[in-house]
Amino acid sequence: MSEPRTAPCSYSAFGLTISSDLFLPELRATEPAGAPDLVIRCVDTGRAFPEPEEDGTFHFGDDACFLLYPQIGAFRIAAPSLIEVEPRPGVDPALIAFPLLGPVMALLLQMRGAFLLHGSALAAAEGGRAFAFLGDKGAGKSTTAAAFLRAGYGLLTDDIIAIEGLAHGPGRIAPAFPQVKLAPAASAALAGADLAARPEVPLVRDKRRFLVGSGFAGMALVPGNFYLLARGPALALRLLTPTERMKAFMRFSYGTRFGPAAITPRFAAAHAMGCTALASQARAAILTVPEDLAALDALVDFVSADLAESPEGALRTSAPCLAAATVHEP
Repeated sequence: MSEPRTAPCSYSAFGLTISSDLFLPELRATEPAGAPDLVIRCVDTGRAFPEPEEDGTFHFGDDACFLLYPQIGAFRIAAPSLIEVEPRPGVDPALIAFPLLGPVMALLLQMRGAFLLHGSALAAAEGGRAFAFLGDKGAGKSTTAAAFLRAGYGLLTDDIIAIEGLAHGPGRIAPAFPQVKLAPAASAALAGADLAARPEVPLVRDKRRFLVGSGFAGMALVPGNFYLLARGPALALRLLTPTERMKAFMRFSYGTRFGPAAITPRFAAAHAMGCTALASQARAAILTVPEDLAALDALVDFVSADLAESPEGALRTSAPCLAAATVHEP
């Protein structure tokens, strides 16, 4: 559960040290050491919340953002080092973490200069690099990541891929926190993974939360291979051209999910620079996968073979499919 504490809790996530008034079991607990990078503070403004069924209120800016979810609470990113939270009176405390560690944290990381993608990232077995899965909602990003966890790979992040330092080199994907969210069918198919189910949360029925056991990779890694998930009759891989890579990173960026109101001139410039830098350095491909969850082990073997052929994420401009299949653009 996420609830106010009498003394702040200390955590780490996305490369940040965090002092929080809220208990957040999703995050890795740490010992306090010096001034934190981020403070999460509970506040009471005394204002009345709208009715739960009313629309939310969202204000975006380069230096401050405000997000109000009537059923959950209000969140204000007051500075790159401060998030203020006002839970709705009587709200289930476990609900607070959904916006706080999702869109609110994403906006804060963006404010701090990170380039964000929507997907799941893992640590490659060799080469000290990361690989990631991107795709539309329901494409199977988390399910695929959990299949790699079961196979012994380490999770870096599920949902928000935060890449830092692209303006000065290849960048690093920051480790987020050891949790994945899976649909019931996917969690049943991955019963052998080192995952601990967390309690169900009201209002969130499509996916369950699972804490990752020994399979969390806590070190920032250079981004290497990106796989864009698409559905098809058989496993196949098609490498993207530089232009296609650029379009893919623009499409699957996290910041643009907030809509036109969040695209300020400063964000637009930083976003274009991030897409360009990543497209020039990373390798990306459309990965066609079957719908059948029974094919997850074959998928892991298929991608593992590709990673072994390109351990450094080397760019390639053309290559044949690894298996005969019709490739569908995501």
